[in-house]
Amino acid sequence: MVDNRGPKLQAVCSTFVSFAFVAVVLRVYVRARIVKAFGYDDAFMVFALLSHIMFAGCAIGGIRWGTGRHMDTLSNEEILKALRYWWLCYIAYCWAMIASKISIGLFLLRVTVSRIHRYIIYTAMGLTVLTGLLFFFVTLLQCSPISFFWNKGIKGHCLSIDVIIALTFLYSGISVICDFTFAILPMFLVWGLNMSVRTRVVLIPVLGMACVASVAVVVRLGYVMDFKNPDFLYATVNIAIWSDIEQGLAITAGSLATLRPLFRLIASKFGFTSTSNPSGPTKPSVIRNPQWNSVPDNDGRKKPFFSNLTNPMRRSEKGSTRDNEEEYGMGDLQPMRLRDDLVDEASSEKSDKGFNTWRVHTGKVSDEEHRVGTITMQSEIFQKTDRR
Repeated sequence: MVDNRGPKLQAVCSTFVSFAFVAVVLRVYVRARIVKAFGYDDAFMVFALLSHIMFAGCAIGGIRWGTGRHMDTLSNEEILKALRYWWLCYIAYCWAMIASKISIGLFLLRVTVSRIHRYIIYTAMGLTVLTGLLFFFVTLLQCSPISFFWNKGIKGHCLSIDVIIALTFLYSGISVICDFTFAILPMFLVWGLNMSVRTRVVLIPVLGMACVASVAVVVRLGYVMDFKNPDFLYATVNIAIWSDIEQGLAITAGSLATLRPLFRLIASKFGFTSTSNPSGPTKPSVIRNPQWNSVPDNDGRKKPFFSNLTNPMRRSEKGSTRDNEEEYGMGDLQPMRLRDDLVDEASSEKSDKGFNTWRVHTGKVSDEEHRVGTITMQSEIFQKTDRR
């Protein structure tokens, strides 16, 4: 019986690409239909999913021609086609991991208000992207001409396999560091938000789920030296398996972190949640959300579409103030729900005895009693006078 490890690789690819597909579809539904705030992080995750599908498709295509079998049992044509699929897996893997890490970083930036936290996220994203691009170009151009990687019948040469192994170790180490950075940082991001303690405790591991992909990276390190094995198509199956698992975990976990509005909607449909807060009033946040404390634009012009893609506080047409408060927090400013006729900067409630004037302070003022973002009410009373 021929020793074939291809079916194991096919099962892994089919399973994790299915998980990733379902998670991303649900993510797109939540961001585009429920909260109506589809952003660049969602677009990058969709691109990561497409790259993962390409990886899985090329891996399964390679199984058809010999991936997972001993090379001495294959014909030259089968080896050529299987190695070409392997080279395409290189390309797909690089783009899937780069896009997924960018997506996770942009998602964390949505709930980040501290400058130092933003710098940490940008640094982690930058390191991941730089090493990912380096790995991509080296693997893309490791042979000259490129086709010499799979067709040894033509004249050409390739880089030493030690270069690929060293670069793999470098990329894996930086990837693990960045993943654990994205896992630890949510503890500091969420704890200052205007949420109940129970909500924060639940939300922290959800935001840090993307680090589970590091498990696959660490396990794969034990098989990196198999790149040197002359029986390449058979010996490198474990590398392909754990690379696919890494992509699937990163995309699935990174998308699950955005599905909280869907879970809350389902729970409310089945009556699992109540309008009351069992944990008591929420503690005001010590961090002022820049969306509420900065000076808004008062020119009344409609903002372009692309400016809303990364706006974390964009209000849903069907959402509520409470939903946005639970999602991102509103700093130390307590939100007020006004009637539709009180939304203007100066509207009035009139009666027979007087009227109340509501004033929303949206610009710079010299009066120290008021600050930007506050709402005050001024009451004026009509007094009757005797006519002479």
